[in-house]
Amino acid sequence: MLVQLKAFAPGGSPALLKAIAAADLDRAGIDTPLRLCHFMAQMYVESGGFRSVEENLRYSAKRLTQVWPNRFPTSASAQPFANNPQALANKVYGGRMGNSGANDGWLYRGRGPKQITGKDNYRQLGRMIGVDLVKDPDALLDPAIGIKASIVFWQKNGCNKPADRNDIRAVTKIVNGGYNGLADRRAAFRKAVAIWGDDGVSEIGAKGASTSNIGKASLAAGGLGTLGVVGQAAEVVPQMAYTLESGGSIADLIGIPLITLVLFVAVVGLVVYIFRDRLFIAKHEGL
Repeated sequence: MLVQLKAFAPGGSPALLKAIAAADLDRAGIDTPLRLCHFMAQMYVESGGFRSVEENLRYSAKRLTQVWPNRFPTSASAQPFANNPQALANKVYGGRMGNSGANDGWLYRGRGPKQITGKDNYRQLGRMIGVDLVKDPDALLDPAIGIKASIVFWQKNGCNKPADRNDIRAVTKIVNGGYNGLADRRAAFRKAVAIWGDDGVSEIGAKGASTSNIGKASLAAGGLGTLGVVGQAAEVVPQMAYTLESGGSIADLIGIPLITLVLFVAVVGLVVYIFRDRLFIAKHEGL
């Protein structure tokens, strides 16, 4: 595992790579190539290529308006927090995730390969690994403790389920709380597949063909005639129409053959799905 990790993250911290190699991934059910590839990709991006186990909160004012546009709609509103990590942490993390004290946002900022954030997570995950992280939050900077907390976070939050669907968007939403760095996570996933994947793991880093928006619509429309579904529909639809009453009543009512209507609706659905996916990618992946 260590040799593979060094190939995956050649710039990674040696201590962190050794801790990951020695970690009990099976404890969280990370025991299939697909789950392992998703886990490694997410942890890689969260930790900056396995280089850092502490969140970097030093941002320029301009960057703050991009990362937290709702909190900092203008450069002027971001300026007091620019290059001021402690003030920024208390601003963006204070009053949520169990952070109630005036300095809790800073005390319980992102640490560990997963970048565990928030007092509630520190408390809950600490109990699971037998370390009082509320009392000693810097314990997560220890690579062995940090990876243990990251693994139990993955397990506790059910990350294996969307990983089994090859749904990188859903995994990212759980791990990150949003879709920050989604394009980077896709790239890391493809790299992980080259190392830990097998024939059953798609390098796309998206949902499987039958579960993605585009895939569902393609199957519904017969892949626009390439998957053979249209031929099946030609046999099934008349039977449905007969059940509904006389076989041609619907077609007569709307003035077009029923099979044409079915295919038209399927194609429209496909276009809508593709459009929605394009909007999502443009918003969260910068493409």
